[in-house]
Amino acid sequence: METQPPQAPASGFDPVLDADLAELSLGASAECALQAERYRRIDSAVRRAVAIADPLGGRQSLDEQFARRSITAELALILRVHERTMVGLIYEAAQLCGPFANTLAELSAGTITQRHAREILAAAVFLPPTLHARFERESLVKARTMNVSAFHKAVARIRDRLHPDALEARASKSRGDRRLVFEPDADGMAWLHLYLEAEKALAISTRVGDLATEAQKEAAEAGELGADVVAADEATGELTDGILGAGTHAQLEADIAAELLLGLPAGSSDGESSHIPTLAFARPEVFVAVPKITIGIDTLIGTSEEPAELHGYGPIDADTARRLVAQAPTLHRILTDPVDGTPLQLDPTQYRLSASMRRWILYRDETCRFPGCTRKAERSETDHTRAWESGGLTVEENLAVLCKKHHRLKHNSRWRVEQTGGGNLKWNSPGGREYMTTPSRIQHAPPHTGPPDSESSSAPEPPARFADTPPF
Repeated sequence: METQPPQAPASGFDPVLDADLAELSLGASAECALQAERYRRIDSAVRRAVAIADPLGGRQSLDEQFARRSITAELALILRVHERTMVGLIYEAAQLCGPFANTLAELSAGTITQRHAREILAAAVFLPPTLHARFERESLVKARTMNVSAFHKAVARIRDRLHPDALEARASKSRGDRRLVFEPDADGMAWLHLYLEAEKALAISTRVGDLATEAQKEAAEAGELGADVVAADEATGELTDGILGAGTHAQLEADIAAELLLGLPAGSSDGESSHIPTLAFARPEVFVAVPKITIGIDTLIGTSEEPAELHGYGPIDADTARRLVAQAPTLHRILTDPVDGTPLQLDPTQYRLSASMRRWILYRDETCRFPGCTRKAERSETDHTRAWESGGLTVEENLAVLCKKHHRLKHNSRWRVEQTGGGNLKWNSPGGREYMTTPSRIQHAPPHTGPPDSESSSAPEPPARFADTPPF
């Protein structure tokens, strides 16, 4: 027997659907209220942390600075966000609990969303404080009835209408925010964000697009295909690299941009040389460790397809790794203990690290070892966990990478840290919470658990680390 789907009542009212929609509406309002309360708690916590900061030798302003840094770090760990994200949340909380209290009230009531509130705060940054009240009042009228996409445009128009400065002056000031941002993604890919003047960005995009179109036309002519194939590819974005030998327009744009920036051949999987010389700073630096390795010896010589590790990104396929090695001007070999994988060390009583030991610590940790920090090790400092003047040795078990900000925080706040073995760090926050951080690249050999045989039972002890033996 065929079952017919349920039909809505003739009146168009469906009680189940109505109940679902009502619950979603209530849930959305409750979520907004919860977000508003979170802002209140964040602002309260920061104010309290600064108020109870212990003065250190009369340096009240400096002490408040580290109190703010300390509570920022702890809030970031509690909410499981990056410290940069937490700085933004603290700023939003201060604004919503201060000059933009009406926006917080609307958020708490559920008449606007958190994204609406953030649009208001983001636009208000560009206005002088004397205009904030008027700007907030006009923006809230729009926010109550618009979705976020439409409100983004509306609030920009309100901001530009109220702004006392000419656009030319604002554009000149904004040029100071130019930057390049690298964002890792999955499967050996990444995003590269470039923030610069609109006319330059448009010129780059247009030029790369024109070059991609020309490349597609050349590929079409070489394959004796008509312009209609190229036009169809541009219109649909469908993959036609099997026909044109090039790829979609978007793929060509990415390849050409890489060629222009780095001198890499477009679609450079074949390893052909580019007519644009590779920039010196773009050449890779390769680390090879024995027996635990960044790129394994077997992978390097082609007898294994085990992935390698691209420093600052993560795993990459063997073919890509071998191609990078071929371009590398330097190759660092890291000799390690065959039992636990740690590097052989120099005289531990010396304060300064050797270049080779520092290289190993940077490689091992990869990033700052403060909980949640992702600052690259190369842009950070090497710290003695137990101070050298207090008896701490210059050995791997007492060394870790800390960025300058968290290095200073360690010495100027109530955050405490200790090594627990294997390069692991245990941090205790001023609020009494405990956090563990682990080196990115420590790989210990698994212990031998099988029954001893005649060879293993007579095997010599692992070699000891000698102070006069160069480790690399």
